[in-house]
Amino acid sequence: MALAFLALALAVPGFPALALPAPENAAGQKKGLDDGRLDPAWFGPAVEFRTTAVIDYVWVKPGFSVRGKKLRVEKWPDPVFLGPERKGRDAAKAFELVGSMPLRIRGALRQSLGGYAEMVTEGGDLILSGRLVDYVGKGTMRAHHPQATWDIKITDAASGELLAAIHHRTLMSISTTEERIDLWLARFGDALKEDLAIAASGEPASS
Repeated sequence: MALAFLALALAVPGFPALALPAPENAAGQKKGLDDGRLDPAWFGPAVEFRTTAVIDYVWVKPGFSVRGKKLRVEKWPDPVFLGPERKGRDAAKAFELVGSMPLRIRGALRQSLGGYAEMVTEGGDLILSGRLVDYVGKGTMRAHHPQATWDIKITDAASGELLAAIHHRTLMSISTTEERIDLWLARFGDALKEDLAIAASGEPASS
């Protein structure tokens, strides 16, 4: 169904906006972190996010480390669009991005984690999965610059236990969407090499 929607978005000029508002409470106000773009249910229970300069929202299990581990990056599913209404052109770009994200992540982490952890395509000790939850192009909803928002989680390959949770939004103000994502992935890789120790110095997330 998602692919059929994408085909329609690409084929029909002036395709109407996506009516996918963020969750609202009884008073009609947006609720949840990042205006509803961060859905805790995707990560699991007992996750208390903290905010940092590198990662907008991050949680890590005490004692987490990638040192000496084999890390596998999974294919991303279709975008889910948890943000406000989006146009068909935004949906098209979002589908394009999810197709390239696993490869971009593998490349960035292979460089950042070289000699510390190993990137593998099969098996592995840890599994990194992700999804795109919003994309807005320049001009949509008066946006001055494109921006993309995604979730990433790292789980134990054997038990499925959640070890780290990440939610981040990046603005494409000084470069292309792909270049900006690559810049963040390099910083994320450096933080991962330090076992996401930045989470400990972050502030509890409140909005």
